[in-house]
Amino acid sequence: MSRLNRALRKTLVEFFKKTSLNGFGLLYFIRRRPYQRIFWFLFIATGISAATFVVFSTLLQFLASPTVTSLSELSLESVESLPFPALAICSANKLSRQRLQEFAEQLALSNGESREHWLKQLQLLAGYFYPLAVSAVSAAELQVALASHWPRDVRSQLLQLSPSCERFLLSCHVDAVASNCSELFRLTPSFDGCCCVLQHSSSISGSLTLRLNASHADDFHMPRSQATAAFSLHLPGWQGRASLAPGESSSIHLRALHLKADPQLRNYPLTERGCHFPEEAEHLVQCLPLCRLRSTLAACNCAPFVYDLATADGQLNNVSYCTLAQTACLQSVEASWSPWSCVECLPACNDWRYELRKSLSGYVGQLESRVSIRYDGQRVPVYLQAGLYNWYQLLSNIGGVLSVCIGCSFISGFEFVYFMVFRLWHNWQQLGM
Repeated sequence: MSRLNRALRKTLVEFFKKTSLNGFGLLYFIRRRPYQRIFWFLFIATGISAATFVVFSTLLQFLASPTVTSLSELSLESVESLPFPALAICSANKLSRQRLQEFAEQLALSNGESREHWLKQLQLLAGYFYPLAVSAVSAAELQVALASHWPRDVRSQLLQLSPSCERFLLSCHVDAVASNCSELFRLTPSFDGCCCVLQHSSSISGSLTLRLNASHADDFHMPRSQATAAFSLHLPGWQGRASLAPGESSSIHLRALHLKADPQLRNYPLTERGCHFPEEAEHLVQCLPLCRLRSTLAACNCAPFVYDLATADGQLNNVSYCTLAQTACLQSVEASWSPWSCVECLPACNDWRYELRKSLSGYVGQLESRVSIRYDGQRVPVYLQAGLYNWYQLLSNIGGVLSVCIGCSFISGFEFVYFMVFRLWHNWQQLGM
């Protein structure tokens, strides 16, 4: 037997005789009773196996899901400032027939074509809203025909040709008090057309009631515009939408969800917590449109009309708006782009989310629609995301398992290191003398 093997055997005997680990000493003191020794060895081996299994299961669970979400509720009265979402009301009619007729008359006077000819050609303006709904070749030919009559500021031109908010918002009531719709809503370009977006949401604490003009007198039919719903109501960031048909009197119930995160989650990587804090990234509502803009700029070197280049803080100074001449490129972007491709756009850790639930209250005349928007219920669910374990909790859990199964502690660990290093070295030297 080599000197190292003899030293190791001697060290193990010393360890079993003097260790503070419960039960390990019996492996030495009952060595003359083989059946008891085998039983005790199996008992200790079972404890070690159980401790190893539980410890590794705890570590794997922590690595796979380092955060945990708990659910609680708050009453609406206890929420100090429950914000009303920035609702957008979009008409199925994207462009005003009256304004397009005036524009067609200007075009007819300039080149001799009839007004009806231009009205038929102007249906291709649907390419700004639905690029896939028009022929790219025909749209490009229309852009050439418009020439100087179509300004470079496409955004302003489409806003002028769209129905105004005063046109289809007949009346607005905030908390049952009549309000000026022009002060509450502003016409804003979006991928769903030029929509009326709620601006002063902080002034609304109870309900918002709207009368909408559902008359088709000013409708201008374009490809993909034959919709059964007269209006659609949207929440920001693709959080929800509801449709309103002509003649309906509906109630929209808002259900607010509050997302909160433990500040200690800042120490976790983004990939593990799956959300970001305000100082780390832009909100999802702004991030997704910017991601789509970057894809369009990379492919077409232009920006869709929904983006305001004047307020881009100088980042888009050399960028122009896309026209119908770029319809083919916009069609390829429309067919390939998806929000799931924007992996950098994560939800906010602390945020308000909303869900829409529509219920039909009755019917009014076919020339209008009515909708009442209010919060649903008296309770607000709160989802709190926190770390599954803090480092001291993880340490105490592992220590508790080791203590229960094999009576192990930090002192036992240092004791094992002492015997397997220092005592082994000492015994190896003694056997060599």
